[in-house]
Amino acid sequence: MNIKYFRYILNIFLFVNVIILPSGFLSAQQDLFNVPAMKITGKGKNFIQEQIIFYPVQTQFDTTYVHGLGNNQEIGFSAFNYFLTSPYTNSPAPNISSSLGPYPTAAPNFQFVYQKKFEPTENFHVSFGTKTGIASGATPASTSFATYNFAVTSTRIESLRTTLYIGAYSGNPAFFGYYKHRLLPGSESSISLVGMMYGIEIDVVPEKFRLVCDMIAGVNSVGVSVCGFSYDFNKSYFISVGYQIPNPKDGTFNPHALLIELNAYF
Repeated sequence: MNIKYFRYILNIFLFVNVIILPSGFLSAQQDLFNVPAMKITGKGKNFIQEQIIFYPVQTQFDTTYVHGLGNNQEIGFSAFNYFLTSPYTNSPAPNISSSLGPYPTAAPNFQFVYQKKFEPTENFHVSFGTKTGIASGATPASTSFATYNFAVTSTRIESLRTTLYIGAYSGNPAFFGYYKHRLLPGSESSISLVGMMYGIEIDVVPEKFRLVCDMIAGVNSVGVSVCGFSYDFNKSYFISVGYQIPNPKDGTFNPHALLIELNAYF
């Protein structure tokens, strides 16, 4: 991993949060890790998140910005699937079969983001959203339409200080990825273009420290489970740290990894 590049990104984020951001905004988590947490940005407020995933041989950067529209709506953009490859990697030599067989690929995406939440009761909420835009190719002609759409419900159990999430998603290969074929056939699972998502959030110290786990089921570029914690530094910015575990048959897309999210309101 390029340490200087990571420190540069981190220093910019901390400068924005510590020097520029005003205080006094309610802290809320936009996502558990990958499953929407349905805490919509307030009207006129802004939210930015940098998700960094540390894989063994490369680092992934996903950036999201949203603006609150009011009436439980938010709009913004997302830059997803951008990688920085480590210049120094001691990886084992691949065998001939794996080097000639199919391999997973997912293109960088730049997308429009929208989410709308409904609150039938105080403790039960429903949210619908989309990330829709383009997946960049090697040439402008190979750029394609990419979309990811979801519906999520949340149920708050106050006696346990716990929120449960369940939802469903759909999309296309430009977002979820696909297998490129080489010389040899493979036995890889087909890419999941629809599936379920699950999550749980437990308030250990209210408005300060939470345990978080979520899962996006299926075999694709987001098919992982992540468990970890979220910590609020103050009411303007907070951090989430988790360990990413690939779903069964999905390890070629998403190896085990450390995941960090830097979040801020302004």
